Amino acid sequence: MAVAVSVPKVAWQPSETWRVVLPLTGVHLAMFGYDLAHPDRFLNADRAAGRLEVILGLPAAALKGETLSYIAAHGIAGDWLPQGLVYLLGGQYLLIALQVALALISVVWVRDIGRRVGLSEPSAASAALLYGLLPHTLAFPHQLASEALFVPLVVLAFRASGLRTGAAIGLATLLRPVTILWPLAHAAVARLAPRQRALLLAAAFAPLAAWMAFELAQTGEFTLGRSDHDLGTNLYERVERVAALLPENQRPVERPSGQRRLSLGEYMAFVAAHPLLTALHSGRDVVVLAAKSGIERLTLDYFYLFRQMRVQVKDPDSGWRATAERVGFFGVLREFLTREPLLVFTSAAGALLFALFMALAAAGAARWLRNLADVPAELRAQRVLVMAFVLYIFMTAQVVDAAQSRHRAPAEFALCLLALAGWAAVRRRRHGS
Repeated sequence: MAVAVSVPKVAWQPSETWRVVLPLTGVHLAMFGYDLAHPDRFLNADRAAGRLEVILGLPAAALKGETLSYIAAHGIAGDWLPQGLVYLLGGQYLLIALQVALALISVVWVRDIGRRVGLSEPSAASAALLYGLLPHTLAFPHQLASEALFVPLVVLAFRASGLRTGAAIGLATLLRPVTILWPLAHAAVARLAPRQRALLLAAAFAPLAAWMAFELAQTGEFTLGRSDHDLGTNLYERVERVAALLPENQRPVERPSGQRRLSLGEYMAFVAAHPLLTALHSGRDVVVLAAKSGIERLTLDYFYLFRQMRVQVKDPDSGWRATAERVGFFGVLREFLTREPLLVFTSAAGALLFALFMALAAAGAARWLRNLADVPAELRAQRVLVMAFVLYIFMTAQVVDAAQSRHRAPAEFALCLLALAGWAAVRRRRHGS
């Protein structure tokens, strides 16, 4: 029997909003006090030290009249320039304050999106609170991590509509190009008139086109910008990781420094030659994305609880992921259990809780899929967008050398919405409704 479900209007509910925002504000204020006492934690993020080095080089380049060429020579500008300008204006604490404000605003937006996809007010508020308490949402605003700006822009793209959605995702793509293809999926699913669809796509791709035109004018190449973390470099490093499991005489010839890049065609040729090994590597990526909570972002990077183990765990050649590729995930547990049992315990506890979270999200997705035909077209489109974005992020994580939990961060707001939908479905089933 069809169930009529209306599309709730998104409206600001002060009581529910402050009930979520106030406790999270208290958490971030306490963390800000910790930041003041431990300024070095600001750089315990992926490529943070290198990002700061590029930022600090900008004033010297400006004094030489080389600002534009300097910007063009350091990869896609969104990865460092927006944070760099704030940092140069007021230092790391001004940047942290701005990033915390964006995190708190994005929590409010998650509540709004929850109402838009048909969650009740308590469920939408709970999804927002859950999102605000996830390790990545807590840690990134206090670090020099591009995700601190990128993820709120992604959330805004779902909270906004029409042209503003396109502009938000376009700006997000300038920070991290992982969302470069998402506007096409969004335009295909969202209920938009042809003119609205064209405007959304124009707004989404205009920032990228402008940046690439700038790169062309400065370097002669119509690209996103060369760096040690662009697509070609990531594909090379991914092949390098997979090939390490081959007999030495079957591995691709190592390229010299400065040429360690692969085109998409070269990468696909390697995949065709070694389908089983690449599939196993992708399978490990999916396990990481689905089960690794990201608690290490707090225990290792922020609170520095296991200082001596941090380098060992994160080392690309001998760390936990490299060990997993050799002996499997249970082998990692056995090996690291002898080195630091408390770290293994906290990570395992985080993984168990996250497994429950993902199970609820899967239940929520299943519930939505079963009821797609029974809800209004606009609500159906909003729910499909949320579910599709999770799949999109999981798929695009396959182009990095090895997926980490932080690569899941853009989709965690959507997972929280699905988890609360799943919890509501479980409760209804228990009560026989």
